[in-house]
Amino acid sequence: MARHYIQDIMPAGDEPEEVRGRRKTPERKPEPEPEPEPVPRSIRDIRPSAERSRLVRPPEPRMEHPLPHVPQKRSRARYGIWAAAIAALVVVLGAGLLFAFASTSITVIPYSQTVTFDASTPFTAYPEASAAPGTIPYTVMTQVFEDSAVVQASGTENVEEQATGNIVIYNDYSEEPVRLIKNTRFQTPEGLIFRIPASVDVPGKTAEGPGSIEVTVFADQAGPDYNVGPFERITVPGLRSTKEMYENVYAKSTTAFSGGFSGARPVVPEAILDASKAEVRNRLNEKAQEFVRTASETAFAGLMVVNYETLPPTQESGGNVRINERATVYLPVFPTSALAQSIGQTVSASAEGQSISIRFASDVTAEPAQAFSSADLGQQPIVFTISGRGQLVWDVDSAALAEALAGREEAAFQTIIGSFPSIEEARARIVPFWKNTFPEDPSDISIAVEEPSTPF
Repeated sequence: MARHYIQDIMPAGDEPEEVRGRRKTPERKPEPEPEPEPVPRSIRDIRPSAERSRLVRPPEPRMEHPLPHVPQKRSRARYGIWAAAIAALVVVLGAGLLFAFASTSITVIPYSQTVTFDASTPFTAYPEASAAPGTIPYTVMTQVFEDSAVVQASGTENVEEQATGNIVIYNDYSEEPVRLIKNTRFQTPEGLIFRIPASVDVPGKTAEGPGSIEVTVFADQAGPDYNVGPFERITVPGLRSTKEMYENVYAKSTTAFSGGFSGARPVVPEAILDASKAEVRNRLNEKAQEFVRTASETAFAGLMVVNYETLPPTQESGGNVRINERATVYLPVFPTSALAQSIGQTVSASAEGQSISIRFASDVTAEPAQAFSSADLGQQPIVFTISGRGQLVWDVDSAALAEALAGREEAAFQTIIGSFPSIEEARARIVPFWKNTFPEDPSDISIAVEEPSTPF
């Protein structure tokens, strides 16, 4: 058996020619390679090469039954500690805020009583300078209004008229009244003379100042030369012989003297003149009513005195005449507290010693029980009656209430409130809510007084 050794094996390319010749086999024609299929140009058709396919890790097998989640007890416990800490912080901050904003407030509704006035019950008011304690004082407000209207004239007439005006006479000479007789002269700084048409008594001086009275005076002569003023000081020539009296009994005017005329003046038929005057005076009366409504204290339109005065007409273009009217309003005004106190003592026994205010219904009226004139106002007591309804409201002394509550137990609140007859109802609110005593300092107690409901 022939042995083959490794050295007898030769590569095909190193065989001898004769050997290669003997080994030749018939040549075979190579088969044509199939044409490659066209590659799609879309990015979705990009496939990984064989080399890349071998490098992609196969997906891990999916478990049909995953293992249950094991809660981490340590993390949950940590969250619980944080939640407890936050809750404690909220409680501490809340308590701190309650103490920081601690407050005590009292809401009070004062005692009130409805009053129906009887026209048969008179009230008496006295001039403020002479009013005794416990009575109703009054002062006098004065206001002058003017208005006019244009009418058609029917001709002219010659007229001689004196100027007129109001002055206030002062007595700083004695505590006793000074009597000035009819036609007493008053002289302006320019030497013009005005006279009073009737005798007057000028009240004596008081600790508050000189006595005074307002009167109407007339010019000594007719004509426009007396349409002058006003003046700060008008003297009384008849007192010149007594120096001290001459210096301390004097007058002043607050408005100009007017109405002086001498010459031809347009004539207006009486019927037209009367109708125009009535129209103008109606407008003046509306101004007087508004004056009452704007009074700072209690005033009644039924008690005011209005003095109307016809001023000289003035010539207008086109044969027209402007008629001029003046209204001087004298209004007695009462301090609301004093009037309420007097009314309260008349209708309620519990009003004694209490501070009371009053509210009147819109339809309340007052009328003089005894007639009085503008000259009486400020000099004499006036008697009047009231008709309609009102509401008396007791005034609450907030400072005294806070003083009574300071440092007391909350349980004593209603007992303390009951000791105040001016209080109808009260509510207390103490913060923080667990406190059961009122603050020691009265200034830490806030008191709000609500208005009682109005019955009209």
